Amino acid sequence: AASRPSAPRASTSRTAVIPHPSDLAEPTSKPEGFYLVIVGQEVGIFYTWKDTALRVLEISGAIYYKCKTFQQALADYTAAYDKGELRAIPSPGGPFWPAVLRTPSP
Repeated sequence: AASRPSAPRASTSRTAVIPHPSDLAEPTSKPEGFYLVIVGQEVGIFYTWKDTALRVLEISGAIYYKCKTFQQALADYTAAYDKGELRAIPSPGGPFWPAVLRTPSP
């Protein structure tokens, strides 16, 4: 039986940031909602479906859902963080692809 090739991986030289739960701030104005992204181009708590959709649509295996309160979203995010379940998988060259901090001189 032929083996299936493994899924392509993002470049190992660029690592997407997984924010620490203490870095997530409660919004100062009333948000549309509290959208938790556990697996997507960027992970965290987002306050509009538009912002959330940019991070999860067209991402195979994306995990996200809407929470009733910021406290619930933060508790679920923290639990996923502690279990190592958060996965930021930005599309290469896309808006969430980590920028190169320094380019080598020729």
